[in-house]
Amino acid sequence: MDGESRRVAFAPAARQDLADIRAYLGPRSPQGYASVVRAIERRILLARDNPAIGRPAVKEGVRELVEPRYGYVIPYVVHRNTILVLRIYRAVRAPLDPDTLEKP
Repeated sequence: MDGESRRVAFAPAARQDLADIRAYLGPRSPQGYASVVRAIERRILLARDNPAIGRPAVKEGVRELVEPRYGYVIPYVVHRNTILVLRIYRAVRAPLDPDTLEKP
């Protein structure tokens, strides 16, 4: 980290994505759900510690983390000292429309 203390925040759409993941995976496989959440969390913490680690997204100012094992894409923006997670979605689903990403 470059000396700055950053926090992580989740946009409402990202919180809903996490709730959807929980609703789908939780009843089917509690252990699988826990593994997915840990993998997503590890990726987000990488961005907290190194905000430029994500690839540039189509929408200007947005970067994307890719969680390769489970196929999640995590678009985020850096706003002041905050990593704002915009969405958390599976890459195998319909592509995300960049115009739907809400930036601060």
